Amino acid sequence: MKLQIIKQTLFKRRLILLVGLVFFIYLSDNALVKSVTGQNLYQNVFQPLMWIGVGLIIWWFPVVRAAGKLRLRKSLCLWAINFAIIMITVQVLAGFLDGFGKSPYSNSFLGILINFFTVCAALAGRELTRHVLVNSWTRKQNYKVLVAVALLMTVIVFPISKYTELKNIQELVQFVAQYFAPQFTKNLLATCFAFYGGPLPAIIFMGVLDFFHWFSPVLPNLKWITAALIGILTPVFLFSALERIYLQENRIRKHRFKSEEGLLGWMVTTLISITIIWFTVGVFPVYPSVIATGSMIPMIYPGDVILVDKGVDRMKMSVGTVIQFQRDDILISHRIIGEVVEKDGTKHYLTKGDNNNSADSQWVKPEDIKGEVVKVVPKIGWPTLLLKSDQEIWSTNKEI
Repeated sequence: MKLQIIKQTLFKRRLILLVGLVFFIYLSDNALVKSVTGQNLYQNVFQPLMWIGVGLIIWWFPVVRAAGKLRLRKSLCLWAINFAIIMITVQVLAGFLDGFGKSPYSNSFLGILINFFTVCAALAGRELTRHVLVNSWTRKQNYKVLVAVALLMTVIVFPISKYTELKNIQELVQFVAQYFAPQFTKNLLATCFAFYGGPLPAIIFMGVLDFFHWFSPVLPNLKWITAALIGILTPVFLFSALERIYLQENRIRKHRFKSEEGLLGWMVTTLISITIIWFTVGVFPVYPSVIATGSMIPMIYPGDVILVDKGVDRMKMSVGTVIQFQRDDILISHRIIGEVVEKDGTKHYLTKGDNNNSADSQWVKPEDIKGEVVKVVPKIGWPTLLLKSDQEIWSTNKEI
C-alpha cells in the first residue's frame, strides 16, 4: 500500500515537472531567456536544446504506453499521414480561391538546415509531452482529458503579447476564429493520435503539417473567414472519422453509437458556433449591432440589438428609412429626414435621431452608409454593454 502511494506521488511530481518545463520554455520564449541571449540565438539554439532536454527527461520517465491496441499502431501512422495530406490539400484548394503568397521563412540552404533543426526539436519535445500527459491521466477514452491536453498545447503556441494585444470583442472573435480555434482542433486531433498510438502518429501528423508550413516556398494566403472555416471544420470532421475508423478496426461495437451521437452533437455545435461568429462579424448580408445610446427612442432603446441589411442600394435610400452609417470610428443609427442630389447625381442624406432635438450636423455620404435597419430585437444586447468599458460603448454608437 505504501509502495503504491509512493509511486502515485512520484507520478504526480513527474507530471508537474513536465508541465512546469513546458511553461518555462513558453515564458522563456516570451521574455526571460530571449531578452538575454537575443532572438536569433534563442530561437535557433537555446529553444531547440530546451525541447531536446524535455525529450531526454521524458525518456528518463517510466515507460508510458498508449491506450490503443499495439496491432493498430502501423495503421494509425498511415492515417496520420493521410489526414495531414487531406488538411494540406484543403488549404491549397482554398488558396486557389483566396490566393497564394511567398513563404516568409528562409529558403537558403543554411536557413533550411536551421529551420529543420528547430522544427524537429520542438516537434519531438511537444509530441512526447503530449503523449505522456494524455496517456498518464487516462487509460480510457476521456474527452475532458483530450480537450485539456489539446488546450494546453494550443495556449503555448501563441506568445503572451498575442493575448494582451486584443483590445475589443471583435478582435477577440477574429483571433479565436482565425488562429486559436483552428490550432485547438488541430491539437485535439493530434492528441487523439497520441492517445491511441503514442508519440509516433502524433509526430507524423503534426510533422507533415509543420514541414509544409515551414518549407513550402509558396503558402495559401487565406482570408481570415476562410482560414476559420477550413481550420475548424476540417480537423473536426477528421477527428470524427478517426474515432469511427478506430472503433471499427478495434471492433468496439457497444460504444460505437454512443460515441457517434456525442461527436455528431459536437459537430453540430461547432457549425452553429461558426455561424454565430460569422453572423456577428458581418459575413452574411444582415448583421447585428448593439445600441448603447437613446437617440432613437422610442424605436430603439439602449441595450437593443438592431439587424442591419448591408445589401441595400445606397443611392436609392428614401426619407423615413433608418440607416446605420459611420462617422469617423463611430457607428450611428439614425433616420433619414432629407436628401439632396449633387450635380453628378450623387445623393447626400440628412439624418436625425428620433429622440434628438435637432438634425445631425453633417450630411451622410452613400459610401459611409453601412446598411438599413430592418429589425430591432429588444434588450438582448445588455450583456455586451456590461462587458464593455464606457469608452468602448461610446466608440460603438454615439448620439448626435
